[in-house]
Amino acid sequence: MDTVRYSEDVKDAIHLAGKLAKKAGLSKPSDRVYFQALLMTHRPFNRLDSVLKELQASPRAIGKVLKQTPVSASPPSSAESLLATAETLAKASTPTAGSKTALVDVEHWLKAACISSDAALMQVVKQFQISPEKIDASLIRVKQKQGRNTALFLAKELIEVVVFVLFFLIVIKSFIGELRLIPSESMLPGLQVNDRLVIERVTRWKRPYQRGDVLVFYPPMSQLKKDPVSLFLRWTGFSGLLYKKDDYIDVAYIKRLIGLPGDTVEVVPGQGVWVNGKKLDEPYINEVAATCTLVKPEPYCGPVKIPAGQYYMMGDNRNQSLDSRYWGFARDERVIGRAVFRIWPLNRVGTLPPAPYQVEP
Repeated sequence: MDTVRYSEDVKDAIHLAGKLAKKAGLSKPSDRVYFQALLMTHRPFNRLDSVLKELQASPRAIGKVLKQTPVSASPPSSAESLLATAETLAKASTPTAGSKTALVDVEHWLKAACISSDAALMQVVKQFQISPEKIDASLIRVKQKQGRNTALFLAKELIEVVVFVLFFLIVIKSFIGELRLIPSESMLPGLQVNDRLVIERVTRWKRPYQRGDVLVFYPPMSQLKKDPVSLFLRWTGFSGLLYKKDDYIDVAYIKRLIGLPGDTVEVVPGQGVWVNGKKLDEPYINEVAATCTLVKPEPYCGPVKIPAGQYYMMGDNRNQSLDSRYWGFARDERVIGRAVFRIWPLNRVGTLPPAPYQVEP
């Protein structure tokens, strides 16, 4: 075997040893300098750290022993012997078949220190009872622990990532917005089934909702579940991408805001919608409403005055929409946000066109 290569820790130690030798006025690093440089590459959880823990020899304790031995006892005549010995040990421990390159790692340096003639290293080996056999046994224990700890480490990392992502989602959903799926035809022609929309919650703090806004909200008959799964889906915003047609529990609607608190609204089947005595010009609707409430003509067909903190909501596809004509008013505290952007399908990606509130001349 003719060639060797070095682990990253050993590379760092060799480079650092050169600097230490130059600083000490040595032409080449001695065994002691090489060993000191290796100790200085120590980092939590790296290979050297793991082996030294198994040997019950901390870098700080070894450093104290080295300081107790005079530098004069470590003559520069031993230059490169530790490195050369480590390379020899690496070659000897590498099978000749299959590879012509030996990897010099920290354990080879530690074994080389065990047979070094440097007085300081001899004192370290004696005090901490380090031997090549103990180093090999330590490596076996380190590998066994790494095998057990890898799964735990990956599980811990995965949990941390999941927790961070969920926290991030909750913050975004609570203060910025969320994604919603269009489940029905009630907002045709502008919004179609399976459109994905961005629902924002920011502008409500700068301006109140206005007539013509498309809002997502929980209607009066939607009872919000309190079980852990429902809370999780609602807090993270995942519930906006799930929908069951016949399930009215925790289901949100998307409709257009027609009347604000204090407005008087009247829906006349076959004619249109009046707000505060003026008929609306509604270019966004699919067709004029042919019906109003199926239960009774009052109060939702109007004329009806909208209470404080509530809104009159209607779907653009008037004859295929279950809206305020049938179940009453949407409460402000149950509004999720305002639809502003369509992200799916790709051929219709873009901001939702504004619908300025206007009345017929």
